[in-house]
Amino acid sequence: MSELNLTHSNGNKVKLTTPDTLAASKTFKLPNADGSSGEVLRTDGSGALSFASVIAHPNMVINGGMIISQRYYTNEFTPSSSSNNNRFTLDMMRYDMSQSSKFKVQQVTDSPAGFSHSMKVTSLSSYTSGTSDYFLLQNFIEGLNCARLGWGTSDAQTVTLSFYVKSSITGVHACGIRNKDYNRSKTETYTINNANTWEYKTVTFTGDTSGSWNTDRNSGLKINFDIGSGSGFQASSTGTWLATNDFITSNSVKIVGTNGATWYITGLQLQVGDIATPFEHRDFTEEIIRCERYYQNSFSYGNIPGTSTDYADSVITTSWTDSNIPFANPFKVEMRVPPSVTLRPRGSTTTGRVNHAGSDVVASAQQIGTKNIAYIANTGGSSAGQFNAYTYELFADLD
Repeated sequence: MSELNLTHSNGNKVKLTTPDTLAASKTFKLPNADGSSGEVLRTDGSGALSFASVIAHPNMVINGGMIISQRYYTNEFTPSSSSNNNRFTLDMMRYDMSQSSKFKVQQVTDSPAGFSHSMKVTSLSSYTSGTSDYFLLQNFIEGLNCARLGWGTSDAQTVTLSFYVKSSITGVHACGIRNKDYNRSKTETYTINNANTWEYKTVTFTGDTSGSWNTDRNSGLKINFDIGSGSGFQASSTGTWLATNDFITSNSVKIVGTNGATWYITGLQLQVGDIATPFEHRDFTEEIIRCERYYQNSFSYGNIPGTSTDYADSVITTSWTDSNIPFANPFKVEMRVPPSVTLRPRGSTTTGRVNHAGSDVVASAQQIGTKNIAYIANTGGSSAGQFNAYTYELFADLD
């Protein structure tokens, strides 16, 4: 982006942010009237200016700066079986694949200026994709958060996707947006010009006036980045909404086709309009709270669930008395839907039973809501007031 400092006829100074591609000799025409308080000047690239309101939180993507990784922290994660398909890596970032062990994903500190982290994908073989193979990195946006786009109606709004990307493979790469049912898709491309160099990209998507786009607690839209899918998913055209589940082009790069090839991304932002504004940085606390609507655990950040015996900062407790009255365990933040739960005995890396007072105790959920969970023990224990503590993971991920 470039910035121009302008002076209005009334003496007030304004700053104009323009795309880098604008020619230095471009002539701009200011609007005849002043804008309202808080509005900014925008150009459509032709020199025509207009006033627009500043959106307080323009970025619909959560964890676009790749700073949160509750599940794996900085550990490498290799999707190793089909049962791991369509799972999460860094918070809110997920992969989809048809073949296992073809790439690994990790959070790294290799990042462009102004950022601290990125997501790194590394190819683990030289795999030739079959027609029906698919290899994608994705970000899903909840319908409640993108309902304002009006997609599926005549009022559908245009959006702009922006991000920083680096890859060892130059050339044309494919990205796109699809709906939850995978029957509406639009494929676009971006070009990596220099190998192993951070580059800033923007891609604009006109709003879809057709199809079904969720506006509830389910996935509203799905952003996808291809890393080597097969020809069966080749879009018949780019820049056009199609009633298909396509997301590559005939000439798009296949990262998984080169052993050791890398692809990094950070600064992922999706916003209303046809112009990308600078990335909306949110601090760690605000970003992790947003992530915890979809996933949370009881471990201190940096201790990986299932691998650490850390006793955790908070636990789920189970109790039993003669009348089996459950404890209520409030969540850190309200979750998207009642979550599925993984419990581990406190101080253990495995799920299973807890031995208490000589008896096996199996915790059983009695009520699970979006704000809390109530547990009691099915067996064991005869004295009122006995309890067990479990570390936990709560899953309410978008699908």
